[in-house]
Parts: sequence; structure tokens; C-alpha cells
Amino acid sequence: MSAIAQTLWDAAGQPGGEGGEKGICRICGQNGIGLPFSAWVRDTFTDWDKILPGEIICHACQFIFAESSEILAARVGKNNPQRMRNYSHFVVGGKWWPLSKAEKARMVEILRSDFEIAVIADSGQKHIIFRAVPSVIQFEEHQIRDVGAALALLDIVQALYAGFSKMEIETGQYRQQRIIKFGLAEWYELEQQIAPLRGSIAFNLALFLAQKKGNSDDRDAREGGDASSSDLAGRASRLQEPLSPHDLAAIRGQCAGSGIYEQPGQIHQLPLFQIAGPDWSEG
Repeated sequence: MSAIAQTLWDAAGQPGGEGGEKGICRICGQNGIGLPFSAWVRDTFTDWDKILPGEIICHACQFIFAESSEILAARVGKNNPQRMRNYSHFVVGGKWWPLSKAEKARMVEILRSDFEIAVIADSGQKHIIFRAVPSVIQFEEHQIRDVGAALALLDIVQALYAGFSKMEIETGQYRQQRIIKFGLAEWYELEQQIAPLRGSIAFNLALFLAQKKGNSDDRDAREGGDASSSDLAGRASRLQEPLSPHDLAAIRGQCAGSGIYEQPGQIHQLPLFQIAGPDWSEG
């Protein structure tokens, strides 16, 4: 934790903090200068199991926990102070990159580079920077150490996202019309690769980062009912498209004596061969 706070603080230009008391920081465990921890901590603080012995919270750790940062606001082009936890944070070559969900393409670009810090926030409701470790992807409260394998999975999800909604990819329940249009053989090959990993932290990260080509801000909209009202407003033409019963259908499982689309029953994906996937490590 100490390396993350110090590295991010250095990359931001070591902005000043409150307090001049010397001591050991309860967040990073390092000698520093700052406020008495008891004077800084709020009643809403819930990470007592993650703090360390000490007396203060240093300037570097104050910065990563900031709830009203003018420095962050200036970096992201906002007029009002911003919360650090609402953004994803990266350090590459000593440069700090605070990014919003609108900048997922830049996030992927950084993950493909030799980054020092990669902290990716989805909900924006949790303080996660202090949980991170260098050169490991911190996605919400979880860590992904095999960055190469995570990016390979992202490539597969991205390929599927060219023809299917995120909801379909997430659940494994695909519309048959889209499968036919996409190509059954290609879909089956890609789906077979991601099926054993569905629900893993790396899979969720890939789904979060995937974008339609030419769309730099998908706002994580997922066709199928979970897009926000603002997302839907930006897709008025799509909302006006008529749907047919076939368009709403999904692939059904097979049973003896029946065709794929002929029998009733619970909708689910086609049976797939189970193959061993990479070992996703959560630190």
C-alpha cells in the first residue's frame, strides 16, 4: 500500500496536505507528516481491518482519499472539486492519468503498456486506491495479477461485443437471430473460450472495458434492459426499431428427439465443452 500512495502522490506533483505532525501513517505504514488519524477519520469509515499501527494519516494518503480535490478537478476538466474514488487512476512513466468511465479506450491502452499503477473503479462508491499494489490491476476490491491473460480475455469479449449485447455475453443467453448474423461457427468458438470464465473477476473486467467500435463512451450500457435513461436517450433511433418474435428469441438447449429450436423449457446457451482456463489470481 505504501508504494501506491507515494507513487500516485509523486505523479500528481506532491500536493500539500493537512497537518504537520510527524509519525507513522495508519494507511501506508510509512513515516510521514500529516494529521492525527483520529482527527481525520470519519464515522463512516469501514476499513478498520485494513489499516496499520500508527498515529497519523500522511499527506500522500490524504490525497488518495480526497473527497473534494481541486487538483483532480483541474486534471479532468471539471469546475468543481472531485472525489478521487469516482475515477479510475493510472500511473505510466511517472505520469498520473485519472480517467472516467467515458475513457475506457484509454484505460485499455494503458493496460497494454508498462504501467505502474492501474486502479479501475466501477461503482465509484468505494475507496480502492489504497488496496492496490504496483503493476497489478486493481478492479474494485479485487486484484488481477495475470495482466496478459486478462487482456486476451478482453479481446475475446470485444470480438463478441461486435455482434451481441453485454447482457447476452454476461449471461450466455444469446438471441438466435444475432448468432446467425454473427456466424454460428465463429460465435461457438468464442463462446467456448469464455464459458468457463464467465463470472470471474477477469471476465467482469473484460465486460466492463469492452466497447463498440467507434464509440469512445458506451457508458457501460447493456442492451436488454439495464441501460440507464441517459444511455437510452442517446440511442433514440435504436429504440424506434421494430422487434419481431424471432428477434426476441434465444437459443434453447437440446434434448433427445428434438431440434435446437423446437422444444420448450428453460432458455440457456448451447452445451459447450468444458476447457481449462487461465488461473485468475486475486491477491
